[in-house]
Amino acid sequence: MYYNGQMNTGEAVRQLAEVVRRKHPALATERTCCAWLRRYCDFLKGLPLHLPSEHKLERFLTVLAQNDVAASTQSQAVNAIISKMGRISPLVTKV
Repeated sequence: MYYNGQMNTGEAVRQLAEVVRRKHPALATERTCCAWLRRYCDFLKGLPLHLPSEHKLERFLTVLAQNDVAASTQSQAVNAIISKMGRISPLVTKV
């Protein structure tokens, strides 16, 4: 479940899904939130661990913008990551 004090992506996504389900949104909403968290966790694997969470998120959003991801989609990603991650574990930001 944890590796070097860090939560793995699968566990983070599982916990996020539990949090989202408690709010009873559409299944598509749950899938979208989990997909964004997976994508963010994959992105974090290439970053130094010492970077603050804010810098990691900023770099992620910069890459999305460079890949011509629409602003509304970036906003969806931020909402899925920030509003949900604070509710599951601060360790997720270190994945």
